[in-house]
Amino acid sequence: MIIVKLGGSAVTDKSKDFTPRLEVIENAAKQISSISEQILLVHGGGSYGHPLAREYSLHEGFSHSSQLSGVSQTRYSMTQLNQIILSILLRHGVKAVSVQPSACFVCTNKRISHRFLEPIEGLLTLGCTPVLYGDVVTDQEMGFCILSGDQIVSHLAGALSPRKVIFGLEVDGLYTEDPRNESARLVKDITFADLKSISAGEVGDVTKGMKGKLQEITEICGIEVDLINLMGEETLVKAVSGEVDGTRIH
Repeated sequence: MIIVKLGGSAVTDKSKDFTPRLEVIENAAKQISSISEQILLVHGGGSYGHPLAREYSLHEGFSHSSQLSGVSQTRYSMTQLNQIILSILLRHGVKAVSVQPSACFVCTNKRISHRFLEPIEGLLTLGCTPVLYGDVVTDQEMGFCILSGDQIVSHLAGALSPRKVIFGLEVDGLYTEDPRNESARLVKDITFADLKSISAGEVGDVTKGMKGKLQEITEICGIEVDLINLMGEETLVKAVSGEVDGTRIH
């Protein structure tokens, strides 16, 4: 089994609220349909989740009843993106089944502390492709919190022991600095030990978004993790077969 994360920045246009990148989702779905190995999918929120989360300060937890509208709207918005992705997967013949993370996970101080994985495990046993996503979940200390797709991936990797984990990004992988800089170089191969130094800020200069992702990836130790460009041709299929056009972490 392989866990695949469809990055929110790849499957949505973050410059336009509530705008999917349909061609990227189509490309990913087409590749997933051709992979014989079992897949568990998680996707990010991108322009469907982040704007509302910021507007209602959901990252701060519950402080006022006015935020509850934001919780409802964010949940609804994420299910809309999930249904768009699901419909495209189904059209390509993938036996995709949506799984609501807020019904499977409870957090304490923004970290998963309780889980109910039987529905996910049951779907995998049946041969289905579970599809989870970043969500707003209940938090025993904060009332609610944002549970990122990246944390879901790292947690499920520890619980389900996949053969490998693949993160589909809007860039080719991990760079020595912001990939928009001309001096940035793609890191093609890196160990978890070196990755921990980068995520801790000891070396390198990664973007804020990538740093958070790397911090979650360091929790996966012991399982190969590949970072690929989800917009590339056959990059997902190649990564599954061991040909990584991006960054390999081991």
